[in-house]
Amino acid sequence: MSLTAQKDFVIFVILLFGFQVSQSGEVSEWGGKYAQETICGLTGTTVILNCSFWYPQMHNGQIIKVERTLWFTKGANDQPEDLRKDFKYTDRLDLNCQVNWCTLSIRELRKSDEGKYKFKFITNATGGQYTVMSGVTLKVTDLNIQKSWWYRTPNLSCHSECDLDSPSYIWYENGRKRLDLNSKEITASSNYLSYSCALRGHEQHLSPPVCWGPSCDKVVYLYKSICALKGSDVDIACTYGHHKTVREKSWFRPDNGNTWNVPSVSSTWQLDQRYFTTDVDGKRSGLLIKNVTESDSAEYRFKFSEWGSDLPGTILTVTAAQVQVIKAENKDSDTVALLSCHTSCSPASYLYWCWVKDGHENVGRPTWKKEQIITLRPGEYITCAVENYPLSVSPPLYALEAPRVLLSNKSDILEGDLLTLTCIADTPTSSRHRWYKKCRTSDCEVMRYGEKLVFSSIQSSDSAEYFCAVENDLGEKMSQSVVIDVKYAPRFSNLLVSPSNVTEGQPVNLTCSSDANPAASYTWYKDQTMLQGSERNYVFNSIRAEDGGSFYCKAHNKYGNVISSQVVVDIQYVPRLPSISARPFSHVSMGFSVRLTCTSDANPAASYFWFKDNEESPNSMGAVFNIINFQLHNEGAYHCEARNVRGSRRATLLLREENFRSWLQGALTVVAVRYAIAGILLILLIVTVLLFWKKTTSKGRMHFKSQPNTSEDSSRDQLEELMVFSEHSPIHSNVTNNKTDHNEDDYENVVDTVIKCGGQASG
Repeated sequence: MSLTAQKDFVIFVILLFGFQVSQSGEVSEWGGKYAQETICGLTGTTVILNCSFWYPQMHNGQIIKVERTLWFTKGANDQPEDLRKDFKYTDRLDLNCQVNWCTLSIRELRKSDEGKYKFKFITNATGGQYTVMSGVTLKVTDLNIQKSWWYRTPNLSCHSECDLDSPSYIWYENGRKRLDLNSKEITASSNYLSYSCALRGHEQHLSPPVCWGPSCDKVVYLYKSICALKGSDVDIACTYGHHKTVREKSWFRPDNGNTWNVPSVSSTWQLDQRYFTTDVDGKRSGLLIKNVTESDSAEYRFKFSEWGSDLPGTILTVTAAQVQVIKAENKDSDTVALLSCHTSCSPASYLYWCWVKDGHENVGRPTWKKEQIITLRPGEYITCAVENYPLSVSPPLYALEAPRVLLSNKSDILEGDLLTLTCIADTPTSSRHRWYKKCRTSDCEVMRYGEKLVFSSIQSSDSAEYFCAVENDLGEKMSQSVVIDVKYAPRFSNLLVSPSNVTEGQPVNLTCSSDANPAASYTWYKDQTMLQGSERNYVFNSIRAEDGGSFYCKAHNKYGNVISSQVVVDIQYVPRLPSISARPFSHVSMGFSVRLTCTSDANPAASYFWFKDNEESPNSMGAVFNIINFQLHNEGAYHCEARNVRGSRRATLLLREENFRSWLQGALTVVAVRYAIAGILLILLIVTVLLFWKKTTSKGRMHFKSQPNTSEDSSRDQLEELMVFSEHSPIHSNVTNNKTDHNEDDYENVVDTVIKCGGQASG
């Protein structure tokens, strides 16, 4: 059975057994059982030991709970020694215990790990502890090669004392990997060749080489792996064999090509300040590395001129102490933590651990116990080390202080600028950094990791509050937030008119809006002329027709400006009082045509309707009304009504006729106007002649008085007739009342026009 399959089978058995125990109800006895009482593992691999257990649920009215579990190989059943405290198992054990079962994993198996392992659990009940007897016997073995002959054919077999489940093998011939040889048994090629085998996936733990023949070329490393503390000296050694004289020997690192030559005589040769090579009798070679550091961690191999090897060498792991936080909590401003000092691998020596605060204050004496409770104030740090290994001191673990945020820009932050936020921590930068953008909710997602938060081209949408956090294994500290306010010039300017349909006399609000930081100021324009006012609203409390026009606004701050598109404010109003005219306006004879025209100022444009007298239906529509062949029945009052969606207004024209005398009086009135002065002069002349004649003809005076004065009567009659004609104006001109009343919806203008009837019109 393979190691993986073996592990899966064991876990299945544990779960199945645990299920059976849980189904059995409340048990009344103490007990336990191991999944396997014997287990075998290859050197360098991992084995898992398993045990299920049970106990009463109640004891003397008390609920029983498991408080402690452990595995041990030493000590009596009542006083066992916990494996976790045995230095030779340091950092190689994993303990996983649940309600009714517990597993123990042992990594990097060594021959010294062989023995019998037992499990014990301790409860809260008085005397409530139990050791599962019999235990698990662990056997650790290596692979080895067995020789045999089959009809004079030399056969080699890769053998293990462990029962392996369908393993896959790798073979090395004379130090070279043979990919075509992957079965458990192979046939040897010829004499003077060495052979080794390994399990695929565990090439580091191969079998010792065997020679087919009296001698062969081979290399055997004394240690497959070495764990060393930083600052110690490490000796990597191997034995080698050869069937010919070896001319050149060297140690090398496959990962970077470093090579250290070995002198041809048995001596020590210093390569540099830290590396030394040795050779003893042409059979044993060594590489000594003094004062090792983490950079020396690598695989090291040995080769000689007649033989280059693919065989895995010795893996060196250099480790320093590390502080591991098991549990930490804050008490006021201090941090109280349970810490453990550990290494990444287990050196083959018994270690004592030292704890130092702030680099000078020893916390207790060196002790073999790895765990320690430490109290730290903000800014203090703790280190641990292995006694007598000063270079193995762990990196410091700090109790963090709150960080600060530093901005790269000291002045205004403009859109498009490069902005860098730096999280400044007084503790070393080994702490982990996170950036947050302040949220309205309590849960804020991490925005970015790292010491710096960089905006290559910051945008207005990035305006917010930011803060950073530093974190290590002891906890987290937050900075105070900083406000990022990105400035920018007005991006756009919109002009909105409310209401959208404007009527004369109503309030109107013009609003200019713009996105800007800082907020924009505004300048207003009408028909390219700047208006008074700098607010975003321009208000008409009662708008007039003359207030209409093309408006636009300019939004501006200290970073720039932008102009809105133009908006035409079109003010609608009721038609003004119509004006009526007649053509011709005089000397129109019966049978001629009359053209009446009506005009009115309106928005939207007015429609015109003509009514005669008191008729309800219009006689005509349109601004012009033509009367063809004017007759007596056409006289009367003509009304023009101007209409639009906002209302209507009306004006009236009077058309009337008179008899021929009226027409003659009208004509004489015109003549009298022309000859008024001549008539007056004629009368004065006649009176003067009569007075003179009266004085000079005294004798015939009486006679004269008795005779009628025909010429004087005629003149007087003519004057009276002339005056009668002057009393009646033959033509009433088109008088239009141009007075406008914006608050009057219906106002009638009456124009009296006389159309002369009978006879021809004179020019």
